Amino acid sequence: MTSAFLLMNGQFYPANEKLFSINLLDRVFMSERLRTVRNQIPFWNQQLDLVELKLKITNTPLPSFLENRGKELKRQIERLLAKNKLFRSAIIHLHLLKDTPEIAYLLVAEPLDMTSYELNTNGLRVAVFDKLTKSFSPLSALDTGSLPYWKLATTYASVQQRDELLLINEQQSILEAPYKSIYLIKDKQIITPAPESGAYMDISRDTIDKACQRFNFTLKVVTKLTEQELLQADEFFLANAVQGIEWVKAFRQKRYFNKKTKLILQEFNRLLLTA
Repeated sequence: MTSAFLLMNGQFYPANEKLFSINLLDRVFMSERLRTVRNQIPFWNQQLDLVELKLKITNTPLPSFLENRGKELKRQIERLLAKNKLFRSAIIHLHLLKDTPEIAYLLVAEPLDMTSYELNTNGLRVAVFDKLTKSFSPLSALDTGSLPYWKLATTYASVQQRDELLLINEQQSILEAPYKSIYLIKDKQIITPAPESGAYMDISRDTIDKACQRFNFTLKVVTKLTEQELLQADEFFLANAVQGIEWVKAFRQKRYFNKKTKLILQEFNRLLLTA
């Protein structure tokens, strides 16, 4: 569900009116999702760094609305939230479009009825996606190099009646879920796949690391993560900057707790949302 108004290049449009030509989607060359909570954008700087990196990779000049650490774009997002009266939480969909003479932007807001990152009530049921292995490339750690695999995994998840399917690389090492990084909790260690293995690395990782340190948990980044290690873990969660932390309830016959995951989420919220 989208909000009543969207915003393109500083101009508001009713979301239910067909004001754009059919070739609008053809002009979109980059799309990003940002989370807002109580009018804050928790991962703004990290998200901006990521967008600038992608523009650099594609040899695209930095548009004026992203100059000065994205000051103008951030102001427009705040306008969109106010126009739609979204004072709790929202997901902002940012689309960059090829235009003349400069890159254009389109902002769409998706309301969320919460005032923090909340833990999912029902734990996720996951399985390994073994129909296709993810190849390593310089873009593997970004969504840019992962989207084709994620789309297939998402399609097969509904067929297999699972909430998420976990991608593996050519060495059968477990990497990620679509749009989400993997974290296992075993005793006082938090285990997550390394980008060197081809795993997606979400921008929330540094914050999760800091949250773990609060409880003397050690973040261990590994180049090989096996199904056996998943079965031996005490707890298991997925994370990204949009949904936050989601606990996994079941993998094969294994059932997981979420006591430590809840503690990490509490600190995650404190780090991001406490001024």
